[in-house]
Amino acid sequence: MENKTEIKDSSVRNRILWLLVIASRLIVGATFIFSGFVKAIDPTGSAIKFEEYFSVLGIGFLSPLSLFFGVVLAAFEFLLGINTLLGSYRKLTSWLVLLVMCFMTPLTLYLAIADPVSDCGCFGDALVLTNWETFFKNVFLLIPVLFLVRYNSLVKGVYNKSVQWLTVLYSLLFALALAWFGVYFQPILDFRPYKVGVNILEAISGGNIDAGDDYLFVYEKGGIRKEFSLDDIPMNDTTWVFVDRIEKKNISDKKKSSIEDFIIRSGEDDVDIARDILEDPQYTFLLLTPSLENADESEIDKINDLYDYALAYGYNFYCVTASSDSAIAVWQDNTGADYPFYRMDETTIKTIIRGNPGVMLLHKGTIIWKQLPSHLPDEAQLNDEIENLPIGRTWVYDGSKNLGILVSIYAVPMFILLLTEKTVAAIIGKIREARQKRREKNLLWYLRKNKSNSYFII
Repeated sequence: MENKTEIKDSSVRNRILWLLVIASRLIVGATFIFSGFVKAIDPTGSAIKFEEYFSVLGIGFLSPLSLFFGVVLAAFEFLLGINTLLGSYRKLTSWLVLLVMCFMTPLTLYLAIADPVSDCGCFGDALVLTNWETFFKNVFLLIPVLFLVRYNSLVKGVYNKSVQWLTVLYSLLFALALAWFGVYFQPILDFRPYKVGVNILEAISGGNIDAGDDYLFVYEKGGIRKEFSLDDIPMNDTTWVFVDRIEKKNISDKKKSSIEDFIIRSGEDDVDIARDILEDPQYTFLLLTPSLENADESEIDKINDLYDYALAYGYNFYCVTASSDSAIAVWQDNTGADYPFYRMDETTIKTIIRGNPGVMLLHKGTIIWKQLPSHLPDEAQLNDEIENLPIGRTWVYDGSKNLGILVSIYAVPMFILLLTEKTVAAIIGKIREARQKRREKNLLWYLRKNKSNSYFII
């Protein structure tokens, strides 16, 4: 009777452990997949966040590697999430996840206490958490992670061991492809408020374009940090370096718009002309560059051709930058730029478009498209009014459709592999066997050829 009770208790315990392992895999796996996925979608956004970290930590010399770190982190998190969810390489994956959490949890605690950056950027622009929310999220995740380190081996993986490397390889290629698309074009999923098709005037609550007055801007010079209001930003003093943007505490109860800080200031009188540009019935090309000093000049001919086209057909063309007058003068000398220059907050420019520079087309306040200069049409293609050309057509952004396409691209091959894994494993086994026989044959041939010289072998 006691044996039967013990067996029953053991069965119940194993079933509970099995369920807890599955639940832990779902929680940890989904979190890491989501984190890696949104970073891979927008690697430039991750690079911007890395630059913030490097700046506040005093290791700005690493900034040129920010994009590389962003891509690597995205792919690494995505792979850990997929392996955790599928139960692939159970022990190795569990320990790697634990190592990541042991590094990130103290780091997010420091960020929560010191508050050097406004948010950690763990989930990109898709889900913005405060530093304390991020820390408590990591503390919560440590529970299932520690559980998986102890019990993950109790539940088999979804795929057989012989084909698990294929799921890792495909997941890596998928993440890298997303990152490449986000860098070379624009993010296929746009989690920012400035999406294609958005009317900026309508998106701003009450048409209030002065939302930037709700923030203080932190700049640093000579190791000393100072807070400036929007009107007092030292635009003409390049010795001040932008560090962070802080929301004023006295506006916490004020309704905020979905698009903030869209403020374009004239260089001559520092007047906000954003409303004039947005309400202009004519098409407006905005050349957006957060830093003219670091802007890519390789496609300057296409930019100048577009400006000439706008000039010829009566369209607006402005350069909007956060750079100083001296940087603007250097850019004009190097590129022959004749178009007007206006100023905007650097963070806002980086939020609007990925790339330095990037081009955005507006019509009556609506974003028609955003793209990098390398994808602008050639001079020969700019031969008619904009309504009759491809560049005059609004790019329809459908996030749900794009997400569905991405899920299909990833899930369909993975599902096919799951259905055919035995066949695939057999093919892989035969290939390995053939390679082994080839090696043995080559070794035997080598030994026979050198048989007469065998006395050299000690």
